[in-house]
Amino acid sequence: LRGSELLRYWKQVLAAWLVFFVTAGMTYQAPPIMLDAIRRDFEVDHYRIAYLGAIFQLCKGIFTMPGGFALHHYGCRSCFRAGALIILIASALYPLAPSLWWLAILHGIYGAAYDLIGVGPIIVFATTWFEGETALAISILVTAFSFSGICFPPIVAYFIAHHGWRMASLMCPILTALVVIPICFCLLQDGPLRQRTQGAAPQRVPDSEESQAQLMVHLNFWRSLRLSAVWHLAFLSLYQLYIIIALINTLTLYLKDVHMDLELSALYTSIIFQVSIAGKLLMGAAMDSKFQGLAGLISCLMLLLGTLLPLDFSKGGRQLTQSHGQLLAFAIIYGLGFGGSYSLLSAKPAKLLGRMADFGKLQGFLMLFQVIGGFLGTLLTGKLREVTGSYTWSFYVFIVMGFLASCHYIALELGKKKTLQAISVPATDRVETHQ
Repeated sequence: LRGSELLRYWKQVLAAWLVFFVTAGMTYQAPPIMLDAIRRDFEVDHYRIAYLGAIFQLCKGIFTMPGGFALHHYGCRSCFRAGALIILIASALYPLAPSLWWLAILHGIYGAAYDLIGVGPIIVFATTWFEGETALAISILVTAFSFSGICFPPIVAYFIAHHGWRMASLMCPILTALVVIPICFCLLQDGPLRQRTQGAAPQRVPDSEESQAQLMVHLNFWRSLRLSAVWHLAFLSLYQLYIIIALINTLTLYLKDVHMDLELSALYTSIIFQVSIAGKLLMGAAMDSKFQGLAGLISCLMLLLGTLLPLDFSKGGRQLTQSHGQLLAFAIIYGLGFGGSYSLLSAKPAKLLGRMADFGKLQGFLMLFQVIGGFLGTLLTGKLREVTGSYTWSFYVFIVMGFLASCHYIALELGKKKTLQAISVPATDRVETHQ
């Protein structure tokens, strides 16, 4: 235990966890709870109120690549500080919004700031501190997203019910000023591994992942785009985030479609988030072991199985089930798959390519595919519901996406040796050139 990186750097982990907990709660968890109250206040329809979530995802996607380049050039600490200040200003203006378009602009600013202080920067931050326990550290950090999903909605809902959405939104600038700003400016630091040094690479392809570090220092962002592994990771991200983000945004509406009341819907949602914490931690521990390939495949298959469970098999899967037992199984299996897959998407790039000098840029590139997946998932799921009158066809698409994601992960694992060969050739050539 004395040699554990987590024990050595626990203060940095805790500080980053608290920052991500508050950031995720303000940008992802709180706004959906306020939408209905905002809609009634500004007297707009459901279609127009959906602009807020769509603009958040759109701006997050637009600024994903610039955010990755900023992480590379300025470091995580500077980006955290900039993101915290942006969120503080935007959240302070939120209760004063005179119109829906004012709120839409602020949601766009939230989306841009998330690329400086959200999950992407948190992953890059972990790679600057951890080597042997990178995956576990990342998995612990991303549990903040699940905890925010458990804590923020009931608190926000209470304030809305008793004081209105404008008073409820005041908790965001208050938490930012009291928690996020002090941590970002006083505690968080870039780790000792941020500056990668150039060194001579071995002349043979290494078999162990630990020896990959000797090769990563010669790999830059543009060269990494030639690797098939990067594209498998990109489309794995797109397909899995299509499912995850779509269900985060529409789960309550889907449960309402199968005649569940609001309290029961909240219970199933809470179960999913609670179980996802276990999935993230289990996957994080497995990713730092020799069983990481098998663990990753199991998480992909559990996400796929989770998308199958809401179908009513007694009726040939032509409509969604109303069975509480089957929905409970869905909440548990999908929660484990959601948590495991989220950790997989967060930790796998860091384990495979995290020691390359341009990893911040690569993380921004992969986050772009995650945003595209989440944006398309939310948009097409709502459209299919409007056209067909139910979410049944949406789950058919989820099943296809889960299957494609599993195929990409299998191809990624099978091609790992070729990835190492592709990395080692330029590195070897570079050594010979200097000689």
